[in-house]
Amino acid sequence: MLTISARRSTVGEIGFGLLDREMVRRITERWHQGGVGVLYVQLQDATETIVHSLGDWAQEEKRIFWHCRMNREYFFFLNRKLGGERLEDLLNSTAQELRKRIGCDDSDRSVSSLYIGISKIVPTHTGRSAETLIYNAVKEAWGEARSMSGQTDSIAAPWRDGMSLKGPGVEYYASQIGELATLIPVLPLHTRVADAARLFENDPTVLGAVVVDGTRPVGLIMKEKLHQLLAGQFGLPLYWNRSVEKVMDADPLIVEYSMPVEQVSTLAMSRHFTKLYDVVTITRNGEMAGAATIRSILEYITKLRTEAAMTANPITGLPGGQRIQQEITRRIEAGKPFSVIYADLDYFKWFNDCFGFRKGDELIRYTADSLQQVVALLGSPGDFIGHIGGDDYIMVTETEDPEALCSHLIWRFDGGVQAFYGGKEVSCVVDRSGNSIECDGVTLSLSVMQWDGSLPVTPETFSELSARLKKQAKRTRGSVYVMEKISDNSMELNGHV
Repeated sequence: MLTISARRSTVGEIGFGLLDREMVRRITERWHQGGVGVLYVQLQDATETIVHSLGDWAQEEKRIFWHCRMNREYFFFLNRKLGGERLEDLLNSTAQELRKRIGCDDSDRSVSSLYIGISKIVPTHTGRSAETLIYNAVKEAWGEARSMSGQTDSIAAPWRDGMSLKGPGVEYYASQIGELATLIPVLPLHTRVADAARLFENDPTVLGAVVVDGTRPVGLIMKEKLHQLLAGQFGLPLYWNRSVEKVMDADPLIVEYSMPVEQVSTLAMSRHFTKLYDVVTITRNGEMAGAATIRSILEYITKLRTEAAMTANPITGLPGGQRIQQEITRRIEAGKPFSVIYADLDYFKWFNDCFGFRKGDELIRYTADSLQQVVALLGSPGDFIGHIGGDDYIMVTETEDPEALCSHLIWRFDGGVQAFYGGKEVSCVVDRSGNSIECDGVTLSLSVMQWDGSLPVTPETFSELSARLKKQAKRTRGSVYVMEKISDNSMELNGHV
């Protein structure tokens, strides 16, 4: 994770603490070729056809080297070739091309569900960090699209809604913020400022207190800020005998117990710099449940990422093993519907034997990249991708249309796998038993299981059901997906009932 220094930050720097390391690296590698373009796309009330058209365009646009998504908002980062067209011209022509592709006419933006904002990232000699430059460019592109769509400032920016600029990929760490909740003093609205000051004086370990109306948090008082207020020339006579309601922060960061830790961290680091180190209030069903410090949140994320790095697949960098089990278990405990998609390559051994292990590793990485790109475009925020091992992968998604995701994944995989044959025509392959099979080469088999969020299941349920679906998929020639909704009947077939 990027280190957040203890220095005072400018407003423009707030919120970049969770920019993905790999994303920053790729941008800084390319910006010396004349800069990197940022293309922000917002879809309002768009049909699935428009969403798919956007996905098709992104797959075909070779200059895109990184992108991320939150709901119907997309950020694309474009690479300018050295000696090519000016970055401004590149961005304008790309935006115009996208509008034509989606079917939105520039002359009538009022009827368009597509809003585009552009900006550029170029290195400077002012000493500003890469993260600051990237963050400001993202804000600029977002602001331009918001202005075009006529949105007001009351609509929050995506980074205030918990967007972390993870690029083509997924949210790996989704532990609940409630796991970090600790006790914090609470003060009723009518409490005097004098009593709050004595509370802080009597217990030096207390950083702040939450102001409540009954059991509902409505404000926050941080010890250091209260001391600064009272230390002013007229602080004591003005506030000492007044209620804490007059001096509290009436707009603190209050989050629900089940919110993912990384999302809370993004929200916390997007606050005004005067609130950066205020504690985060945690509620359960709207009632006070505790609080978490910024230090505890960032330490927890660092710990999670370190553990994930230790179990990550060395070829793809995707989490595996225990992390996969934890993710499925967490989703089951949350009780919300989701789908599990197992993906594996057919005839991968034949490919390795014919083209070598180095090419095999490249194909493994290509498949992982395909999963990440498609989930980023058509999945849901927080979707998970893991690498079980070898040529086996897993996706856990809350998308309402897993079929569309699978169809697009197969289209993308089949469209790019031919490049790995080095121009050779492939008409047959050899299976693991040594039998010659008529086939165009490596294909992709997907086993999809949909869970309604209520039927009792375990992680093993998905594993065992997928084995049966996998056999069905492999009986069909070509890249295919087989889907089944988990029911009492399907579990009975696998001995669970």
